[in-house]
Amino acid sequence: MKKHLTILLIGSLVFLASGGQTLARSSGKDKVPIVEKIKAKIAKLGTGKKAKAQIKLRTGEKIKGFVSSAGDDSFAFTERDSKQTKTIAYADVVEVKKSGGLSTGAKIAIGLGIGVAVLAIVVIHAKNHLFDNFHPFQP
Repeated sequence: MKKHLTILLIGSLVFLASGGQTLARSSGKDKVPIVEKIKAKIAKLGTGKKAKAQIKLRTGEKIKGFVSSAGDDSFAFTERDSKQTKTIAYADVVEVKKSGGLSTGAKIAIGLGIGVAVLAIVVIHAKNHLFDNFHPFQP
């Protein structure tokens, strides 16, 4: 009996763990140039103090703040710490990350943790209440 419950629990854990998203890497075959992707991410963030982001530049510098305004070739970015506004060309940006909130990995980990906890509760409940009068080898 315990063997079956153990196998069921392990199988469920493997199933839940394999359901996460995989991280994709961009390939050189992308149809949309990187500059257009950066421009689209900035447009999606919007402008104003709620458009928080972390930007990595080609120089390796990472800056945190918010998008003040966006244009065709560049955007204005106000730094969080110094409150200075810089005009940054889309071509100078390597990566744009939305600041604040949880990362995708953290959200997946929380979801998996909740799923495992619910599964454990169901298994414990089933073990303690559903098989009380189950005796398969008694006549």
